[in-house]
Amino acid sequence: MPQVLSIREETREERLLDDWFSAQALESPKNIEEAARLLIGLVTGLLGALFGVLTVSAEKLPAYLSQPLIKGCGVAAVVLWLLALLSGLLVVLPRRWRANAGKPAEQKQVFGNILAYKSRWLTVAVICFGLGILALGIVLVFALLSV
Repeated sequence: MPQVLSIREETREERLLDDWFSAQALESPKNIEEAARLLIGLVTGLLGALFGVLTVSAEKLPAYLSQPLIKGCGVAAVVLWLLALLSGLLVVLPRRWRANAGKPAEQKQVFGNILAYKSRWLTVAVICFGLGILALGIVLVFALLSV
């Protein structure tokens, strides 16, 4: 038995909701790039502060910095922050995306690819940044316990 579908004009609320979702989708790449820029700023600031502290105290480093776990965590923090920086740069780095203007389905596919690409690299950047903070936290805990 065939089903009969009813057709009606969308309500004002439905149209506004659809417009809002469309606007949010178009804002997503910009929001992802802003988050990546913020992360890039945080990473460069932390790396600068870390190297500044090491340079100032280069004459006589505290004894706890010679422990293998602390050295390893310090190196891990720097490497992870550099990976976060690189991943964040991949999000904001201009890249050529091609779509045929006469084919909306192709444009939608390319837009989805752009979002997936930027989201993936931002996720990698955030994970590396978080793990770098964890490694630095281990160093700081050992520093506080050794005082």
